Amino acid sequence: MKTDEVLQKEVQDALKWEPQLHPAEIGVIVKKGIVTLTGNLDSYAKKIEAEHAAKMVAGVKAVVDEIEVVIGKNHLVSDNDIAADAVRMLSGSLVFDQHAVKVVVEDGWVTLDGQLRWDFQREMARRAVKDLPGVKGVINNIRLKKELHDVVEKGLVEDALRRHWAIDADEIDVKAAGATITLSGFVSSIYQREEAEKAAYKTPGVLKVINNLEICTEQPYLC
Repeated sequence: MKTDEVLQKEVQDALKWEPQLHPAEIGVIVKKGIVTLTGNLDSYAKKIEAEHAAKMVAGVKAVVDEIEVVIGKNHLVSDNDIAADAVRMLSGSLVFDQHAVKVVVEDGWVTLDGQLRWDFQREMARRAVKDLPGVKGVINNIRLKKELHDVVEKGLVEDALRRHWAIDADEIDVKAAGATITLSGFVSSIYQREEAEKAAYKTPGVLKVINNLEICTEQPYLC
């Protein structure tokens, strides 16, 4: 099991490898495997990049992102302009109907609402607006649309997990109940935990994933 000191150094090293980031602007605190990121950054995209880098480090149990997005006066963008840019980006999407997604912008925070058929469409909508100038954060309230014939086959989820290069599917238990999938077992990083959830969401018919996977760095998993 890695000590907090080792995890802190590995997270700091991971931040150094991200070309958008200046590690000196980001504080890293680790307590009992939980990483807290602090500091100020000038874009939401950089904040997400820092969070992602920390999640990639094996042994990190959770990430608390306290980084604040502070837009300089010379780069401020009005909520109206952010909303217009968001609508333009969403209207250019080929993977979902632009009219299915509604946009609200308040003090630089973009809220997405509506209904889509697939989780990857929901994620594509978020990605379309997260890098826009002036955005301080994105709240994704888009829901998945339920259809009457939605019944998930457990085996399809298990096959998807086995195909993923970063996941040890043998350590993950899958349960299916209607359109809901529950994942339990062990993985070695938050990144793997999130990738398992994404793989489950891509399975036809899945509307909800309950992710009970635990982070454990010992192999065989003895946590």
